[in-house]
Amino acid sequence: MTDSVENLAGDESEDAPHVPDPATEPGFDLGDDPAPAAAAAEPASETSGYQVLARKYRPRVFEDLVGQEAMVRTLKNAFETNRVAHAFMLTGVRGVGKTTTARILARALNYEKPGVDGPTIHMDGLGVHCEAIMESRHVDVMEMDAASRTGIDDIREIIDSVRYLPVSARYKVYIIDEVHML
Repeated sequence: MTDSVENLAGDESEDAPHVPDPATEPGFDLGDDPAPAAAAAEPASETSGYQVLARKYRPRVFEDLVGQEAMVRTLKNAFETNRVAHAFMLTGVRGVGKTTTARILARALNYEKPGVDGPTIHMDGLGVHCEAIMESRHVDVMEMDAASRTGIDDIREIIDSVRYLPVSARYKVYIIDEVHML
């Protein structure tokens, strides 16, 4: 045991393995040192272009929802007859697209583009509010994770904000994810 401690401390013996030094050994060309300060200044998202697959391939219109044909047909009929309900409860196991469907529904209700005068299920291209809604940063589409925000004050905040008209969109939409945790 004392031999291994001495070898780690810097005592070279014949039994110690040779560890090459990249700075002095031939065949170890590390190249020029890239400017670490310049690389650190740019955010990782801009330099790598990396995007999580779930976000990259997330459905953006009702036709993209796989395995949800009955729900899409029901919503399509509601939009075409102008009888959209004031609330929807989306249920299912983890990963079936409940939150994504809620975002698409919020986008369809608030879709604004020249030539479109009301809610529509046919969203050709991006409307005025589409990108902000799909990225969960629209002021009139509130998304709350009820699994982590279970306090009564969180619910009171929603109740208080319901009183006010939408700021920029046609409708206010509240998406309460994991509502069973309240």
